[in-house]
Order: sequence, then structure tokens, then C-alpha cells
Amino acid sequence: MGRFLAGAVVVLILAAIAFFMWSKVNDARQEALQEQVAAMNKQLSQINDENTRLKAELARVQSEEQNLATQNDELRKAIASVKATGKLPTDIELELNPPK
Repeated sequence: MGRFLAGAVVVLILAAIAFFMWSKVNDARQEALQEQVAAMNKQLSQINDENTRLKAELARVQSEEQNLATQNDELRKAIASVKATGKLPTDIELELNPPK
């Protein structure tokens, strides 16, 4: 009976040591995962900021493209008028130095 109790105590001690080691490894793994999640959240935030900036820049470029298309149409009409009449129309409102 004494040998049985001694063996059971040894098994319990080994199980406690194994559980302690497993929990430490698990805690370290959990901490590493938390760090990865934090890094990914930071990266996501940066990408969202860049996305917002790029959307604003795209809207600005599209607006400029629309303005240039309108000016191009006005210039084509003026050129057609000059070719037809030989005179430059007086009602033209063109910016001669467009923004760069």
C-alpha cells in the first residue's frame, strides 16, 4: 500500500510539473498571438488611413480631369468657330494657364 501511495504521489508531482510547463508554454504562445494581433491592428489602421488619403486624392484628380475635359470641349468649339468664321469668339472663358 505504501508503494502505491508513493507511486501515486510521484505521478501527481510529475503531472503537476507537466501541467505547469504546459501552462507556461500556452501563456507564452498567447502573449505572442496578442502581440501579432496588436501589430496587425496597427497595420490595418495605417492602411485605412492611407486608403482614406488615396480616396481623397483620387476625387481631386477626377475633379481636375472633369475640369480639363470641359476646357477641352470649349477649346474644340472655339477652334471650330475660328475655322468657320476666321474670328475668335468673344464669349470664350478659358483659363490660358491651367493649374499644374
